[in-house]
Amino acid sequence: MLLTLLINMNRLFLLIPFLVLISACSKTSTKLETLKPNEISDTQRQREVCLDWYAYRIDTAEAITELNIKNKKEADLRIYCDFFKNVADTN
Repeated sequence: MLLTLLINMNRLFLLIPFLVLISACSKTSTKLETLKPNEISDTQRQREVCLDWYAYRIDTAEAITELNIKNKKEADLRIYCDFFKNVADTN
């Protein structure tokens, strides 16, 4: 009887760390899902390109290419980006 009790206690002591490990792994996986970056809208991407161009982070040709502006002129890019120049960030 005493031997059976010791065997059952041994199983219990092995089961507890295993359950703690499983619990810790499931909590970690749920935290990783919340760290996924938010997808940005097309308008937000266009705004960021325009602001980068205004701040001289990217050149005119690259901005025109990323925004798919048909006329490849800086004046057209300026007109396009004037909309985003003073718009507040809503995200």
